[in-house]
This record gives sequence, structure tokens and C-alpha cells, in this order.
Amino acid sequence: MKRLLPVLLAILALGLVALQAAEKTAVIAFDGITKDFGTVTEGERLKYVFTFKNKGDATLEILKVEPS
Repeated sequence: MKRLLPVLLAILALGLVALQAAEKTAVIAFDGITKDFGTVTEGERLKYVFTFKNKGDATLEILKVEPS
């Protein structure tokens, strides 16, 4: 029993550390998710900037962006 207690305490401590790490998440929040350009002439170049914030407590990483 004396050998089992330190092992159980170590497992509990590791579990608590993992739980705390798992609670941190990045949350992306956009001001708007669509933009209506109305009628567009063929060949016309359009530009719009989507603004967003990280509302979470972890680092937000954007790994890939694709147009619809």
C-alpha cells in the first residue's frame, strides 16, 4: 500500500495538469461572416476585409483559408 499511494498521487497530478490544459481553447468571433457586393461587372476586382477576434484563452492559429 505504501508504494501504491505515490503512484496514485502522481497519476492524479498528471490528470489535473491534462485537464487544465484541455480547458484552454481558442474561440474565433467574426464581426460578420458574409459580404454582399450587389451587382458586379465581369472582371471587376473586389476586396473586403473580414475582422475577427480571439475570444478564447488559447492561441488562435489559422492554418488554412479558402474562398467559397
